[in-house]
Formats: sequence, C-alpha cells, structure tokens
Amino acid sequence: MSIVYYPKMNRSWLLKREGGEYCQHAHFFTKKEAFVCRTLIDANKYPRKKKYRIAMERILTKEEFKKLNKKPGYCNRR
Repeated sequence: MSIVYYPKMNRSWLLKREGGEYCQHAHFFTKKEAFVCRTLIDANKYPRKKKYRIAMERILTKEEFKKLNKKPGYCNRR
C-alpha cells in the first residue's frame, strides 16, 4: 500500500495497492484518513465507519475483505 498526494484533486490523498489493478485505490480528504485506512488493513480489522468500509472494499479483493476480523470491541455496560 502506498499513500500518494495529488494537489489538483478534491480528495487529494490517494491510497493505492501496489501491484494491484487500476480500480484498487481510494481517495481521502486528509493524510490522516488515508493512514487510518492503511492501519486497519495492516491490522486485518473490519472498519466500523462507512467511509473506511467503502475504501477497503475497493482496495481489497472480495476474499480478503470477507476474512477481516469482525469481532466487536470491548464494551463495559453497567
């Protein structure tokens, strides 16, 4: 995965898959958003926010996306 900056675009930060198909990329407004998405992919975690879920569906293959860890986080309800 690589993060590239294109200043002339509206969503100027691009996260693309190295060696992947042309369609395996996603655009973000900030570098932090692109970095968070890359961190989720590296950690093999299922994204909770819609913008990351859509981006990860584009970047990963269908088999890779289905294998993501969907275990919920810890929640202490008292």
